[in-house]
Amino acid sequence: MKQMKDKRYAPELSPQDVQSIRETVGSASLKLMSESIDKMKAMPNRAQGMAYFDEAANLFSKRQDEIQAHKDAGGRVIGTFCTFVPVELIYAAGAIPVRLDSGIYHTVDIGEEILPNEVCPVVKSSLGTKIVQSSPYFELCDATISPSTCDAKTKLGEILEDYLPVWMIDLPRGRDTAQSKGFWVAEVFELKKRIEKFCGQKISRKSLKSAIELVSQAQKAFCRLHDARKASMPVIMGRDAMLAIQALFNDDIERWTRKTEELCNELDEHIAMKRKGYDAEMPRMMLAGSPIIWPNWKVPNIVEEAGAIIVCDELCSGVRGLYDPVRVDEWTMDDMLTAVAERYLLPSTCPCFTPNDNRANRLLQMVEDFKVQGVIYHILRGCHTYSIEFMRIKRVLERSNIPIHRIETDYSQEDTGQIKTRIQAFLEMVKESII
Repeated sequence: MKQMKDKRYAPELSPQDVQSIRETVGSASLKLMSESIDKMKAMPNRAQGMAYFDEAANLFSKRQDEIQAHKDAGGRVIGTFCTFVPVELIYAAGAIPVRLDSGIYHTVDIGEEILPNEVCPVVKSSLGTKIVQSSPYFELCDATISPSTCDAKTKLGEILEDYLPVWMIDLPRGRDTAQSKGFWVAEVFELKKRIEKFCGQKISRKSLKSAIELVSQAQKAFCRLHDARKASMPVIMGRDAMLAIQALFNDDIERWTRKTEELCNELDEHIAMKRKGYDAEMPRMMLAGSPIIWPNWKVPNIVEEAGAIIVCDELCSGVRGLYDPVRVDEWTMDDMLTAVAERYLLPSTCPCFTPNDNRANRLLQMVEDFKVQGVIYHILRGCHTYSIEFMRIKRVLERSNIPIHRIETDYSQEDTGQIKTRIQAFLEMVKESII
């Protein structure tokens, strides 16, 4: 690690201060996670298979011991931000990927020691967790990869260089031209070289093929879970599905795939036997907009406690991260790398791209597939790209007679009552429109 004199941004905190803050953040985070888990457990007819994901959702669980054992054996751990990092390359080099975007409330103020108040809370919280070493997974990382999806994420990468190696990967402004595709494919080829050098392990054709198949199996399990949410008689609450999906951020991918398949078997049995799950009359909501990272379950909790069910989302913290598989025509190294690159670029509906027509089209398709009756458009303060696109998405949905409601918030609890009142009123309007 660099000496303090070499650091450009990191605040000067004594080890005693860091330890004290870390302990405070840790206990507050455990309380926040426990409260949300208890709320979800209290739902009637909850799938038994969710018990595993309740345990995995603990950010201080035994999974960190497994990752430490991997490091002790000489393995590398590479952190990621956003959904643009091709984790297949990390697995192919024998390393473990962990996603570092933070939903912890109590490190936002710490991040604001460096970042302006106007920056989104995901970035401030993520930086704060590193400053006070409050995330076991961040502390286990040997390096991190940060895509330049927005200005805040770009500068976050620079700031984190005070703590560990950071590889920035640049995104093209568009997706649809040959130049954009060529630029991104070149970035992925270069990232492969960096990962190989850092891990001291060549990515072979065999190891990359195995990694693609490994991630593909997880995506197939995800698709089963995703499809189960289409049922007219709901068998899983949205919060539960979101929790299961985000467990993969840090979990062992093979175990996650197995546990997700077991959960889906249980849900499919409920659907086939027409067992009563949750009230079929609950308004069917979609979440759209800025990422919702565990344990920031403020909006999902409010929506479902108000009597609705979240049947799908188009969040980069949810469905978008796993929906589109790598499609390989020829299993040569160049073709596999190109297919991996295309999987992360071409289907993406991130508003960092201009134009972004695919996003509206995908939203409309999901509305149809999941019988969505209303959309909650979640915007984190400081998340300008999602905020800018709201008006366009609103017009597209309203032309199809789909109600949409904008919620702008952050990681504080002060606006919980106001959001609850607004969502309850929106749901009443949705119910009246259904009748």
